[in-house]
Amino acid sequence: MVIIRRSIIVAAVVLVLGLLSVAAGLAAELTRVKASQTRIVGGECVHPSSPAMGLAITAAVATLLLRIVVRVATGRGYACCRTDPNIPKLIRYCIFIAWLMSFVAVGQFIAGAKLCSRKDLQLTAEGYECYVLKPGMLSTAAIEALISLVLTLFYYLVIASTQNLPVKQSASEIEAPSVANDSQIPPVPPQMQ
Repeated sequence: MVIIRRSIIVAAVVLVLGLLSVAAGLAAELTRVKASQTRIVGGECVHPSSPAMGLAITAAVATLLLRIVVRVATGRGYACCRTDPNIPKLIRYCIFIAWLMSFVAVGQFIAGAKLCSRKDLQLTAEGYECYVLKPGMLSTAAIEALISLVLTLFYYLVIASTQNLPVKQSASEIEAPSVANDSQIPPVPPQMQ
């Protein structure tokens, strides 16, 4: 009963962290600075402040915390590339893809956060323009985080359900004959006891 309660709590924490990561990533995409919001004043770019950088960092941290929680909850044998050989191939693939997608998402969130704060000029065919983060980078990272969340919840719940099963004893363990009453074995002499 305690193991089932623990599994539900871990799954809920993973779900909250994953949804926080996806929501922060999508919010960062929506609040990033657009090209129409920038202007060049005195040879420097001026654009309004945006919470996109903080949201992207929040999404990256939530994704990393999700990975840490699952790694601690599943224990040894369920890391990215070192899985227990006894688990099914489908679960191994889910583990690998979930880890891969989460690390790619974290990388994109961090890169997006760094690029959100750039205020330099870039030369284009029309002249100089302010650099802005291209659309879709942070939303792609949010979708990758969502895929990672779904696969992580799937493999964690499968692993947790197999760990919750009671261990069945074999018939030989249940009905083992008593050795002490066997008449063919001579008693141990007192000096050897």
